[in-house]
Amino acid sequence: MKDSDLITEFLDKTVIDSLSLLLTTSDQSKILDCAKTVASQFGDDFDISTEDNVTRLILSFKKNLTLLIEKTWVEKSDIMLKEEVLIKLEKYCASIESGKWSDSFAGFSQMLSDVIYLMFGQMSRTPDFEEYALRIDPEFGIFCWYIQNLPETNDWSNEKNKAVLLIAMFFLANY
Repeated sequence: MKDSDLITEFLDKTVIDSLSLLLTTSDQSKILDCAKTVASQFGDDFDISTEDNVTRLILSFKKNLTLLIEKTWVEKSDIMLKEEVLIKLEKYCASIESGKWSDSFAGFSQMLSDVIYLMFGQMSRTPDFEEYALRIDPEFGIFCWYIQNLPETNDWSNEKNKAVLLIAMFFLANY
């Protein structure tokens, strides 16, 4: 769906352009402005201006994602993956709580992929999944669009990685 026009039916061009700029800029003030614009699609209380706010967001994210994972019914063959994802979540949160945002990026992407798989099964691994998600739950579909547009790896600053990851965490903290 990266190149699809379908997303324009759900998002204003300003948000789409903000994501594009967020992924390419190294200007810290633009990063924060773009992050706020993109996150506005998931709620209006995205505020990462203080460490207290970030700490509360991390805690809310961890609690909500743990609950989501634990309450998701899975096939017997996926029970081990479910347990592994909960362990990955603990490790991820410990890493970011110690300020290692850049080191946590790749692991976060994989963890999200596993969580989405647990929620939707094999459907989540098909090329049409983002479009499917957008049509059945536009907010979740926008989240999938956001995640799909992130690179697998990056050489961004720790602060940029923090902003990019906090957008996804903000959605999951409130989902």
